[in-house]
Amino acid sequence: MVIVVPVAVIAAVAMTVLLTFVSSGDPKDRIELIKTGLTVGAGAGGVVALVLSGRRQWSTEHDATERRLTDLYVKAVEQLGSDRAMIRHGGIYALERVAQDNPSQRQTAIDVLCAYLRAPFSPPAFDGTRRLGRTRPAHTKRKAGGPTASVAQPSSATLVQQHEEMEVRLTAQRVLARHLRPGPDLERPADTYWPGINLDLTHATLVDFDLSKCSVGQALFWTATFHFETDFADATFAGVADFFRARFTGRARFDRAVFHNGAGFNLTEFSNEPSFKHTVGTLAGYGPPSEKNHRK
Repeated sequence: MVIVVPVAVIAAVAMTVLLTFVSSGDPKDRIELIKTGLTVGAGAGGVVALVLSGRRQWSTEHDATERRLTDLYVKAVEQLGSDRAMIRHGGIYALERVAQDNPSQRQTAIDVLCAYLRAPFSPPAFDGTRRLGRTRPAHTKRKAGGPTASVAQPSSATLVQQHEEMEVRLTAQRVLARHLRPGPDLERPADTYWPGINLDLTHATLVDFDLSKCSVGQALFWTATFHFETDFADATFAGVADFFRARFTGRARFDRAVFHNGAGFNLTEFSNEPSFKHTVGTLAGYGPPSEKNHRK
């Protein structure tokens, strides 16, 4: 019915035009004109059929692609919820692959990784720096003027889970940083760079967080906790970067960072004096080390 009506209309119009503008009283000529009009209508019908067939094929392929993308996305998210660290690692990489192949899904993938990092987590306790594998858990505590006292320690299984979860989170952080670094040439950024990404790491627990040389849109770190070292050196923030009530337990570097819309440090706590050498942009709420709001 969809094809018949347009074809009938086109054929009728063609015959009317031909009979109107071609003056001939011979019945044979009129019959030929009618045949010609019907031929035109049939040809138009073929064109309409091809167009409709193409649209149906495109719609079918588009729906199949969307279903496949949704299935991959759902599977990756389900893997992130696994109780096995290896499967959670796989979920992160699967989500990364989906986003790399589908630019329209990149912000969504980043939002999922940020949501994962916002989940409650307590990193294992260490008595020194964690870098380069030279770390060991703090098992004892010495009282002033007294013998070493035992400190209640988590079970071995709990410690293993904590370490495994920390490694998964480090993987998520590395994926974030990898796709927020444009590369050495800003004119021709790396294929892995995802421009225009916003971060919401409100109340996140971040370990050795490294966003150096990254380019971000808006970044929210409200009440986030940064464990060990934190590096924002040479990072660029196109939108607002807000560290309201964030807490830095180790060294923090913001050297040469560019805040196009300023950065907020109201009630931010630094265990060590942060470095802001050659930083560009307004640092709202940040003051000298003597201010209690900015120095623990």
